[in-house]
Amino acid sequence: MFCINCLQRNTRTTNTRPSKKSPHVWRRRYCPHCNTTFTTYERPSLADNKPVADTAVQFNLGRLIISISDSFTHNTQDGRENALWLAQTIEDNLSLTKEPLTFNHIATTTYKVLKYYDELAALQYAAKHRLISSVRRRGRPSLREHEQLNGE
Repeated sequence: MFCINCLQRNTRTTNTRPSKKSPHVWRRRYCPHCNTTFTTYERPSLADNKPVADTAVQFNLGRLIISISDSFTHNTQDGRENALWLAQTIEDNLSLTKEPLTFNHIATTTYKVLKYYDELAALQYAAKHRLISSVRRRGRPSLREHEQLNGE
């Protein structure tokens, strides 16, 4: 790891702590060249570690960010500001699961995270990715589709 102050490549790790709730690692680093101590947070890349099942396509965080941002048509500023953080939360959730990574699993996980954050964005995402097929009564998904999303 290079130093953030002087860009030297010879830094030492003085302390390391894995996160209990997410796949992150916290590291305290020291640069002997400029005597700077700094902190890094490392997270695994889902694209390199878990390919999408039955396809040659790798997981693409950029595509997920764009897809999330597009679902915020009612509040574009909020979509631009928070799409990266939402996508990283989804990536963390996907990396913790044991089941194979599929397009449907990615879409369902994204829907659940978006629903927790913004229900209207989640509904727009679900409609765009065909997780719901019909809308009844003022923008609510049909009961049949809702049961499939919740795994009931």
